[in-house]
Amino acid sequence: MALCIIGQEKSETNIKILEEAKKKFDSVFLAPIEMIRLGLDDKIGITYRTSDLLKFDAVYPRIPSSHYSYAYQLLSLFPPETFMPIKPITFLLSSERFFLLSVLRKRNVNTINIHLARSSKAAHGILETTKFPAIIRIPGKETGVVVETLSEAKSVIDALGSMKQAILIEDVVKDLVSVYVASPEVLAGVKKKSKEKDIIFSHGEFKKQKLSVEMEHLALEAAKSIDTQLARVDISIDDEPKVANVNLTPDLINAGKITGVNMVEKFVERIYENYQSHKEKPLLMKFFEDAKSVMKDVLKDKHML
Repeated sequence: MALCIIGQEKSETNIKILEEAKKKFDSVFLAPIEMIRLGLDDKIGITYRTSDLLKFDAVYPRIPSSHYSYAYQLLSLFPPETFMPIKPITFLLSSERFFLLSVLRKRNVNTINIHLARSSKAAHGILETTKFPAIIRIPGKETGVVVETLSEAKSVIDALGSMKQAILIEDVVKDLVSVYVASPEVLAGVKKKSKEKDIIFSHGEFKKQKLSVEMEHLALEAAKSIDTQLARVDISIDDEPKVANVNLTPDLINAGKITGVNMVEKFVERIYENYQSHKEKPLLMKFFEDAKSVMKDVLKDKHML
């Protein structure tokens, strides 16, 4: 059983995952995302130095958000039997936040309100029904501007419009809880406190948060809806629980210290257990196919009698 971790080489979480995974898997390898080579020659190739990454039974992608689009291209080249706790399509869906939240909404997962416009003229139309305060940001950028009034919003949109940028207008989140999911269970939650008004992506202080059944269910449904077994689901609890963002490669070290849960160990355990289930599934399917074939022969023989 061989596991390949694809991510940033110097990440503390990745190093800890590597060490923990060695206790479970026969072979564990960390391939830095920046050094991987893709090739479409006589056959598909994915290599790091002299290592062929296609030989691994399981791949755990710990790929940063700036590389999500590339992650989809990379991971899609692996054969379908390769086990991945986070599927290639998950990275594509998460590569742009409006796309991510729109997919969740379509799959009946409650999210914060968010709007996208490709021009300042279209954005001005959104402001007609916007409740203030609101946040205005450029897609793909974590930094946003909190606007308190309609006139402030118009000024920000005009400035972005002159740069010919797409524009996001979204709810201001006051209370944010991050829920750590290792499907099929929730591990723990932390609440963020920040001096900044744009709490979703700002720095802040964290403390352990007791989770309601509703928050746990929402986090699990969000992860399931975008086909990932591992994630941190950020939930606004201002009114009712609503998903504000999903992080596929969260820091697990600090979260573990805050919650008292060994997140690295739990994530690795879940990768190993779900990999085992993945291996057994084809055998189970073959068993049922064989049983179905036998039943057909039996029924055929009875009919002939």
